[in-house]
Amino acid sequence: MLTTYYDRGGQLEVGAEGDLKDAAWIDLYAPSSEEEQRVEAELSITIPTREEMREVESSSALYHEGNATYITVRAVERGSRGEPGLTSFTLVLVRQQFITLRYSEPKSFSQFLARTHKPEQAFPSSQSLLLCLLETIVDRNADILEEIGDALDPISLEIFSRDTSTSMESIAAKDLSQVLTRIGNAGELAARVRQSLHSIGRALPFLKLEIENYAALDTRLKTLTLDVQSLLEHDNFLQTQIQFLLDSNIGLISIQQNAIMKTLSVAAVIFLPPTLIGSIYGMNFEHMPELHWVHGYPYALGLMLLSVVLPLAFFRMRRWF
Repeated sequence: MLTTYYDRGGQLEVGAEGDLKDAAWIDLYAPSSEEEQRVEAELSITIPTREEMREVESSSALYHEGNATYITVRAVERGSRGEPGLTSFTLVLVRQQFITLRYSEPKSFSQFLARTHKPEQAFPSSQSLLLCLLETIVDRNADILEEIGDALDPISLEIFSRDTSTSMESIAAKDLSQVLTRIGNAGELAARVRQSLHSIGRALPFLKLEIENYAALDTRLKTLTLDVQSLLEHDNFLQTQIQFLLDSNIGLISIQQNAIMKTLSVAAVIFLPPTLIGSIYGMNFEHMPELHWVHGYPYALGLMLLSVVLPLAFFRMRRWF
């Protein structure tokens, strides 16, 4: 789909498809081959393919070709079931025009569209439009990092419960696999945010060299650079916290498994002596004096019971069980 926006005194308005050279912003959303050919023919540029947009090396993501500057950045998106992913935007500056090429519409782009329709928001140049989109993606990444931090707090409370009335057995009985899944989801989302921030961080020095009228945008570029650096540091902190919670949760799972094995081991040790006694007196030899005892049967039962009680009392005394 091809959508054109025209400059109306610094304000952007969606216009009917006319001469693309008059449009301030051309948005290509999952364009057809006919739409790509039209843009290439009228603006004398080359539209990168979807496969080229996925390439991660800087030479493919940041380059200058003819009279156009190409920048590919990545933004976090959520799938139909909320799973985190990345989508690529290719941003093209050609003369005084701004072109976006995309194949999805994550929340960051929807927020950017909302900003462009605000009456108080002015876009005197194509460079300011590009910076506004990058700022929106960075702001969205900041919101996601806050969301991750808020999600880690209850997980930490679940793992490190300070309730003294809670026994170790009940803590070990928690559904730790579900907690492990939540930690993994947070780690996956933080990794996606980090990839998005790195793509923008690589683009900013390139922008300083390529865009015109750099002095007018110097403050915004410096602020955006500092924001990306601070968010990367915060992402590192969250990744460290996620790794700590992951190790702690795996440790609790090991404790839970050890507790189960300990119970089975104690049960095996307790019931081994009576099993041995029962096996001895279950042998069918002719010369066994106990077979002719009047009290042989209660004697054997008592001996088996005593062999259970004594190890159990010993284990209780040593607090092994």
